[in-house]
Amino acid sequence: MTDRIQVAGTGLALSPLCLGGNRLGGDLDRDASFALLDAFAAAGGNFIDTAHVYADWLPGVERSCSERMIGRWLADRRPEGMVVATKIGHPPLGTPGVTRLDPRSLRQDVEEALENLGLACLPLVYLHRDDDARPVEDILGALEELVAGSMVARYAASNWSAKRLATSSETARANGWQGFVANQAEWSLARRTPGSAAADLHAMDPAMIDWHRRSGALATPYSAQAKGYFDKLRAGTMDAATANAYDNQANRERGARLIELSRRYDAAPTEIMLALFRDMPFPVIPVVGCRTPAQVASSFRGQALDLAPEDRAAFAADLGLDLLSP
Repeated sequence: MTDRIQVAGTGLALSPLCLGGNRLGGDLDRDASFALLDAFAAAGGNFIDTAHVYADWLPGVERSCSERMIGRWLADRRPEGMVVATKIGHPPLGTPGVTRLDPRSLRQDVEEALENLGLACLPLVYLHRDDDARPVEDILGALEELVAGSMVARYAASNWSAKRLATSSETARANGWQGFVANQAEWSLARRTPGSAAADLHAMDPAMIDWHRRSGALATPYSAQAKGYFDKLRAGTMDAATANAYDNQANRERGARLIELSRRYDAAPTEIMLALFRDMPFPVIPVVGCRTPAQVASSFRGQALDLAPEDRAAFAADLGLDLLSP
């Protein structure tokens, strides 16, 4: 079994990688989804990430198809110790300006997720977005009601700013509440090209890194592999979507350094990138967007790579770790 990461104050012992579920039941049919989940479990993975809206944007798929597919796999395979985290409170896909962080909407998403996944209690739920106009106390209060009702065990944030995360910590302490045990933001060695992401998405920044270090909260970065940007850069197989998001001069310069390091370690650039998330000043479990069992195996190889301290240090600034306050 692969090593487990203990999440302070939660009782959770999680695999060092989390399987992203946005393709399950959508781009991947039942057989392909089951094969991916089987490979992840066989490699020692016990942490799966999904969302109530995955992959509702695809035509002809059933609503919440990722949650439903994971639920079918759980019922069929009955794996021990599997932790499924889902994200709730996403705005309606057709009207992104309409927020859904009110108590009624959050409860509705949780009730539907419980049914889709076939669980009696959700081990971890993230708020998929934030609403700056809604007081943090109101949002956390609604989540605490779900915890009190044994519908949710723990809750976390996704796409919240560092400022709002800090407010959430203060609010939780003042009320004796659980507070966010994890945070999911975009974080990768590759930096997005400005304007290529939606305005309500938040990437890891020095202030957020400092919040993690001070709070000890788990970071579960999404797009940790940056759509395989550096592998595609090395192979000359860049697709339009990846290029639009990440192909800029700064990333090409980082890529040159990363590709040279990957040759020294005889590993794919993406594998090196995952190895850089180990031994952080706070717990980090990257979410990996695998499509095939082979990619699952590659991801675990990368996470297990033993990089020299000087090689890790060479990329600290690229990951924002050089600006931590004392």
